[in-house]
Amino acid sequence: MRVRDHSASSGQILTRAGHWSSCVAMAVALIVALWLPTNVMAQESDATKAHSLGVNVLFPDDGLGEGEQLCLALFPSTDPDLTKPPLLSRCLDPGSAAVSFEGLRSGQYSVLLPGPGSDLAAPRYQGQLVATTIPDDDRLDAFGIDVSVGLAPEFAGTTGRVHVSVFGCPAGTDAGADRDGWANACQALAGGVPLSLSGTGSINDAAFRAVTGVSGEESGRVEFTDLPPGAYERGSELPENVGSDPALFAESSIDGSLGSLQPNDTLALRPTETVAVDVFLVLDQDDAVEANDVVGVTDLEITGGVSADAAEVPGLLD
Repeated sequence: MRVRDHSASSGQILTRAGHWSSCVAMAVALIVALWLPTNVMAQESDATKAHSLGVNVLFPDDGLGEGEQLCLALFPSTDPDLTKPPLLSRCLDPGSAAVSFEGLRSGQYSVLLPGPGSDLAAPRYQGQLVATTIPDDDRLDAFGIDVSVGLAPEFAGTTGRVHVSVFGCPAGTDAGADRDGWANACQALAGGVPLSLSGTGSINDAAFRAVTGVSGEESGRVEFTDLPPGAYERGSELPENVGSDPALFAESSIDGSLGSLQPNDTLALRPTETVAVDVFLVLDQDDAVEANDVVGVTDLEITGGVSADAAEVPGLLD
């Protein structure tokens, strides 16, 4: 009996120990079950973390003109199949030079430009496929690259022209932003006017001077040729007899756009482009002068003086 009782007692003890072990195992299993999904989700979240790729476009000229659009297409890998649609596409409008591709995983990519959807007045930019890599670094989510755009071979090294016409206007003339209104009121061409253009930025060593003609078809006009593309400054000191800042209008041969220029605006010139600039000078009084009396006045907006050709311009000089 004692043995039996001892056996029963031992059996009871063993049963309780087994029950305790089972409880511990279930608790451990529960902890593992709770921890594993969280850890797996964290790993999956890290593996799919979204990154952005910014592309800053460096133009070889003054960039996009009115109505133009340059698109950049993003492809996976550094050796993409360009016959397939791009992964993403972004487009630049005039005045902008940067795009951003969002929601990307780490890995290798290629940026194609000009990409599908580009609309340029002339195919002046060379096609490029730029390879880049988004590192597998979850501490960073934004990456950026600079892309220097090249000119197409047929445009590389080409120059532009600026054609300037200078007119004298009666005192009180003001047609605002209406170029035709100015042209109707100011028909006397100004000959013998010294003009200059000075390059800025990458062409700051470019300087050109000329004088408007005094007779025939060249009267009041001058043409600057073989100009490197870029931005040009004009002079700002006006003759004493000019009552206000001159009205200036520039028209592009590339897109036909016509716009007014403010006194401090630079003149933008693209490869192969001819920019026609009309300068209208408003006089501050009505005394009439002869043509030969007014040659040599200096620094008139695009630096220069004014004279009348084959006509009297009221109030040009005292």
